[in-house]
Amino acid sequence: MRKPRPETVSLDRLIGSAMQDAESTSGSRSRRLGRFAGAVAVVALAAGSLVAPAATFAAAAASSALTYWEELPTELPLDVALPQHTVLLDRDGKEFARFFSENRIDVKLSEISPHFTEALIATEDASFYENGGADLKGIVRAAGSNLLTDSRQGASTITQQLVQNILINNARDETEAAVGVGTSYNAKLRELKYAVNLEEQLSKDEILTSYANTVYFGQGAYGVEAASRIYFGVPAKDLTDGQGAMLAGLVKGPNVYDPYLSPEQAKNRRDTVLYRLAAVGKLTPAELEAATAEPLGILPEPGKIRSGCDQSDYPFYCSLVRQEILENPAFGDTREAREDRLSRGGMTLTTALDRKVMDSSRQAVEQALGNGNRAAMGVAVVVPGTGEIAGIAQNRTWGPAEGSTEIIYADQAFQPGSTMKPIALATALEQGIPATTRFNAVSPYVPAALDFPPGGYINYGGINYGSIDARGATKVSSNTYFIQLVERTGVLAVADMSARLGITSLPRTGERAIQGREASLVLGAYEVSPIEMANAYATFASGGVECTPHTITSGIRTSTGEPISTPEPDCHQAIAPAVANTVGDSLKQPLTPGGTLQDLGGLNGRESGAKTGTTNDFAANWIAGITPQYSTAVWLGDPRGGTQYPLTVLQAYGQTFYNLTGSEVAAPVWKSIMNDIHKDLPAKAMPKAEDAATSSTTSRAIPDVRGMGTDEAVTLLLSNKLTPVISETTAAPNRLHPAGTVVSQTPAPGSTSGHRQEVVLTLSDGSHTAIKLPEGK
Repeated sequence: MRKPRPETVSLDRLIGSAMQDAESTSGSRSRRLGRFAGAVAVVALAAGSLVAPAATFAAAAASSALTYWEELPTELPLDVALPQHTVLLDRDGKEFARFFSENRIDVKLSEISPHFTEALIATEDASFYENGGADLKGIVRAAGSNLLTDSRQGASTITQQLVQNILINNARDETEAAVGVGTSYNAKLRELKYAVNLEEQLSKDEILTSYANTVYFGQGAYGVEAASRIYFGVPAKDLTDGQGAMLAGLVKGPNVYDPYLSPEQAKNRRDTVLYRLAAVGKLTPAELEAATAEPLGILPEPGKIRSGCDQSDYPFYCSLVRQEILENPAFGDTREAREDRLSRGGMTLTTALDRKVMDSSRQAVEQALGNGNRAAMGVAVVVPGTGEIAGIAQNRTWGPAEGSTEIIYADQAFQPGSTMKPIALATALEQGIPATTRFNAVSPYVPAALDFPPGGYINYGGINYGSIDARGATKVSSNTYFIQLVERTGVLAVADMSARLGITSLPRTGERAIQGREASLVLGAYEVSPIEMANAYATFASGGVECTPHTITSGIRTSTGEPISTPEPDCHQAIAPAVANTVGDSLKQPLTPGGTLQDLGGLNGRESGAKTGTTNDFAANWIAGITPQYSTAVWLGDPRGGTQYPLTVLQAYGQTFYNLTGSEVAAPVWKSIMNDIHKDLPAKAMPKAEDAATSSTTSRAIPDVRGMGTDEAVTLLLSNKLTPVISETTAAPNRLHPAGTVVSQTPAPGSTSGHRQEVVLTLSDGSHTAIKLPEGK
């Protein structure tokens, strides 16, 4: 039924007035077009294109419309990317995992079939390449229809629809969120203004590309590339006439025209698009007949693009990468920022994952224990001189089900036993105590000034080795020799050396902090992860170069190929080459006759070094070993707790072992892995001892920050790659120490510093101690 035309309005006259005002505007054609579009929109919408209040119409007429239009905001949040995939590649560039919150894969216009773009333009915005973001004829037509009838017509261009898609995801306030929904009068005007301005910022091809990458196609597919894979199993560049038409038809109603739920409606919609293509001259009659005769040609079931670590062939490594993204400040200053970065994606990250290393490690672990064993193994393989984690493995499947786990054993800290002894040796060498130093390795032995267990320290089996040097002690793993060595070096010096070699898990502050009497540190009483132990041993194979262990080696922005910031390995000379080489040389001893690994023997056709570890009461077994190419650490224990569930009886390799030590199961796994991953690699010589040069010239001293203000002290420590920690307890009142001043520090000034080592600062009385330090620094 026709509505009576309001007596007070002449739509033609108002539009004409708006056109005259717009044409009188100085500036570019696009600016005049924008003003005209705004005026037409205000007038037409007020006249009924959308339901607008009468008062709004009265205020918006003619030149008032232009004034109102000019005052509307123009800038869209284009700097915030829409959610896309984060893709993980192995070291050879092959994908092994991806994450996404929305299944969107950005592609270039050249990577989209013209069969789709032509169908999209023909059905959604036929004047796309001619209009300025606003379809003026459509606005006028909609206005006239709405004014004279009860129907409601819209007039959204592709550019306007892109504006809505951007604001649905990235609205900065409630007003912009309303524009994303686009149902109110004011929201529609703002949408139109954004669209006209967007046309001045981006080219038509850029707008078309952005729209094709953002629009929703149903079945969880955002963007034409994801939709092409979901529905047809092909990339967007390979879409046919019929496939492109079907996807273009889905834009109008992805749920209504879902080909899996409503195949007949989907085909009818596709054919409507094809007829529209023929009408605008994009299809010949013969091509139209052939295309409409074809079935939809969709996959039997919607294609799946695997997302998340549970869908990866290497789920534990995938989880390690995800953890690095969420913890490393290269991906954001705060945890929240990094979570948002991961959720939005758009990154392609190359990792250090080596499939040969991963597969060899998993095979060796499963061959030893299977997946149903009560005991578990955690393996970490690090490339010396790089910090790159080439592989990890464990004898568990990924998942929450019973018998499975999502815990990465290679990244969990366990007591490492005697694998700590080479770190004590490095400490001694740096202090000028040579490897030729001899002690009487009696059993038991009671240190004079250090803590000891009842009855003193003993060697395994109670053996008295007599007078031996560091190489002999490493060969037989004499506990009492290394207790005497740590008496000479000091416990804290060994803890400091551990930190410099990348071991961050030792307690240096708080109630459990190492105080300096804990000789058991050198026997592995404090917990270390396999990744950190493999990385520490890698330093002995790299001439003393220590790097932060990491999985991500490089990254790009997927859509542009532009490099992005990724974690820095921070490779640096942690200890002198002479020290590293002498420790590396000593690690060859356990593999020689009479050594703890004499039955295992060395690797095939090359030199290697290794050290086993067995914790008290057989709670866990370890081995860590090196070549110049790889450093591998293996932990074996019961994940329920080694003290409660020790390795006193264990099934492995099809037989029963009793009172298990590191040489019996962990060591053969290590050898199997190392032999496999070194195949086809050249044999390189192990480091040679340098007994004449065992005094480090590369260690760093902790600076004296006492008397400095808090900010100055923190800045200085961070610049020295140390970690400042503000003590919650302040110093006693002293008028010489104003508030905000550092009164004391631990370790003491001048002490040998460890890389990333914590330095505890005690502030003066009245100081503010709840200071937020830069995260991750």
